[in-house]
Amino acid sequence: MKSKDDNLNKTNVCPEDFIDELNTLRGRVSELEATRSLCGNFSKECNLSTQINDSQMDDKNYRFEDYFDVEAIQQIQDAFSEATSVASIITDLDGQPITRPSRFCKLCNDVIRKTPKGLKNCMRSDASFGTKSPLEPIMRPCLSGGLWDGGTSFYVGDRHIANWIIGQVRCPPINDERIKGYAREIGADEDEFMEALKLVPVMSREKFMSVCNVLCLVANQISILARKNFLQAQAIARRRVAEAALRESEERFRQLSQSTFEAIFIHRDGEILTTNKAGHRIFGYSQEEFSGLNIDDLADPVHRKKVKEYTSKNKKYRFDANFRCRDGKMLICEIQQRDIIFQGESVGVCAIRDVTERIESERQSKEKEQQLIQADKMVSLGILVSGMAHEINNPNSFMTLNLPLLGDIWGDIAPILEDYYHENGEFLAGGLEYSELRSFMPDLLSRMQEGACRISGIVNSLKDYSRIQPGELMWDVDLRDVIKNSLRLLENMISQKTAKFETDLAESLPTVRGNSQRLSQVLINLLVNSCEALTDRKQGIHLSSKFNKAEKRIDIIVSDEGSGIATENLTKITDPFFTTKRNSGGTGLGLSVSSSIVQEHSGELEFSGNPGGGTVARFSIPVVENEDENA
Repeated sequence: MKSKDDNLNKTNVCPEDFIDELNTLRGRVSELEATRSLCGNFSKECNLSTQINDSQMDDKNYRFEDYFDVEAIQQIQDAFSEATSVASIITDLDGQPITRPSRFCKLCNDVIRKTPKGLKNCMRSDASFGTKSPLEPIMRPCLSGGLWDGGTSFYVGDRHIANWIIGQVRCPPINDERIKGYAREIGADEDEFMEALKLVPVMSREKFMSVCNVLCLVANQISILARKNFLQAQAIARRRVAEAALRESEERFRQLSQSTFEAIFIHRDGEILTTNKAGHRIFGYSQEEFSGLNIDDLADPVHRKKVKEYTSKNKKYRFDANFRCRDGKMLICEIQQRDIIFQGESVGVCAIRDVTERIESERQSKEKEQQLIQADKMVSLGILVSGMAHEINNPNSFMTLNLPLLGDIWGDIAPILEDYYHENGEFLAGGLEYSELRSFMPDLLSRMQEGACRISGIVNSLKDYSRIQPGELMWDVDLRDVIKNSLRLLENMISQKTAKFETDLAESLPTVRGNSQRLSQVLINLLVNSCEALTDRKQGIHLSSKFNKAEKRIDIIVSDEGSGIATENLTKITDPFFTTKRNSGGTGLGLSVSSSIVQEHSGELEFSGNPGGGTVARFSIPVVENEDENA
């Protein structure tokens, strides 16, 4: 280092030596970047990162700002720059500024740093400053513009925390051609570059070295004072912490009990001595109102005896009990207690936690689990129905195929039997007199044929209803067929529930784009709900369909004269798992699924009260628009 200072103090250094010095420094920075990751990845903003070994750091990673008043240091820096006519700035170990620049020249601030390459070189140069000794300055040409810079380090103890960099001066001899070449290298305007260069202060190397030495002394003294002040502040802070800990220990229980969400009661054999804010909030009593009460007075009468025994004997196990608030609200609470010393005597502290929401959540979780199991059963039932339908169809096919043949046979033998009857008189066939048999045999065969066809229709409807189809599968659907198939499935249920089932169905309806199976599911759900809402067979159900030409949609309306829906439930009946028929096996999924299906079809599902009593359910589906009309 001594030999280097001797070289710097010589005034007759030739330009070639200056260039060699600059190239040597640039090479050294590149070497440091490759081996020690001194400078990180230079991005657009030229953010730099320095890796510091843990062994070089104190227990706490304090920064420059933790030791120094930055604004006070800024004033010292500004005054130093004004007194010495040099630029000045303090940076962290990554080269990032801590203070604002003082006396930065136009060449560096407005010309070189405005170009990406110039800014990158400046940041590299700043990041490479740092000395092993705070009393030993660095003086060297800048790795960017070639102006002379100097600097020293801030150390706190043996820890390097920042660099104080000064410079932006020209030290003779000066090679303007080399500097002009650097302007071209970084892409700066040469004329602007040279004009700004003229404004850079000129200073001999000896004078600049003197300034650097003064800088070291100032920085070192500031560091020593800061370290002493910091250690003293830490000692004072530790003492204050110890004193605060002593004060806190005296009121720790009170603070903890006041901040908890549980109701904390300090009691003597069940008699309440004091409670916390949560106790007032949960039960609605003031501290004065709690005075004189026992904890079991707050319990529900059913659990009062158990709570009294628990609190009076200071038992340690945990149990649940019902409590009542001042406003009569019932709470499910978890109780736990311990013995403590309070105001010099042994008392009990009872913690009462409101677990109503948790218990209710667990109950709902179990209900939903059962509902999902039920839904799974319904899927299995659909598969079973499909298989049963196949088994029923096989024997029914014999009837549907052979009954017409029996009708033809009867038609052929009826004249022969008639002649025999006229010639020989009455005779028995199958235990019946022929005169009676011939009157109802055609009707019997016809009704058998009709019954077999009805069985076939019901089975086919069941198969269609239970068939698993993708919800997104859509085609042109005639809602008249959907209504017909749905009524066929529910014919028996409707006839059992009401003697007054009325329909007002449109004779023709435009087609809609949809899934007939899922639309049938919606209508069946609405009709089943109407049937279950009836309390008397005299109450009726009305089903209607119509085409709303103005809005280009089909409305299907199901109204009943049943028990109706409570006003507060109208907005919740399509929520998943909401049901008012839990005790009778309701899952709360029917209307929720129906609402989803209608939305998939871009339709609407609405419920309202029936003026005559009961409920009106309307779901509407947009029709398929005629392509000619759209053209």
